[in-house]
Amino acid sequence: MSFIVTVMLVSNLTNPIPPGLDPNKPAPIYDSPDLYGATPSVIALDPSTIRAKLYNLGFKPITSMRFVGGRWKIQAVYQGELRALEVNPDNGIIFADRPANR
Repeated sequence: MSFIVTVMLVSNLTNPIPPGLDPNKPAPIYDSPDLYGATPSVIALDPSTIRAKLYNLGFKPITSMRFVGGRWKIQAVYQGELRALEVNPDNGIIFADRPANR
């Protein structure tokens, strides 16, 4: 290991704890209302884009679409069977696909 790398590592290890930081308190975990909220986040796809993706996959018609718990809850018909879907609002990936009657 070079001398410069060693000095940089040692200097970072010997930095004092910043004032006001309680070492006994656990680190904060990022949590935000938009993660599990009643509305999609600012980076989420538009509902029309989600509908178009599902339509292209063969889910037609879409009978209901609501946003609950950070996911789109969708009921759509696939090959003549009503399906219950859970879809990621940020990229349109289907988390769950099951029969809607169960």
